[in-house]
Amino acid sequence: FATLGRQPGDALVVALTAQALKVQDGFTPQNIANTLCAFATLGRQPADALVAGLTARALAVQVGFNPQDIASTLWAFAALGRQPKDALIAGLMARALEVQDDFNSQNIANTLWAVC
Repeated sequence: FATLGRQPGDALVVALTAQALKVQDGFTPQNIANTLCAFATLGRQPADALVAGLTARALAVQVGFNPQDIASTLWAFAALGRQPKDALIAGLMARALEVQDDFNSQNIANTLWAVC
């Protein structure tokens, strides 16, 4: 919707949030990043339960995060004005060190912007 220049109705956001909560155990790092970025781009706050679920899932799959997933996830939290759990920050920072050679200029800029 953000790409289309439109806002989804509240009913759709509620329905998709409920569905995301049901299937979050299958989310990949990219799914986590994309979902959080979508809310940030729309300027809408995700439900606390969804943030908690995505955070838990991110911690479970943090070894699968690539530089773009790391940068996008951190950017989304920052853009939403939400403070991620310390464990998530620590996990993503540790993962960033593991894959630092794969960061491109955009990943670097977005990650640094988010954590500063």
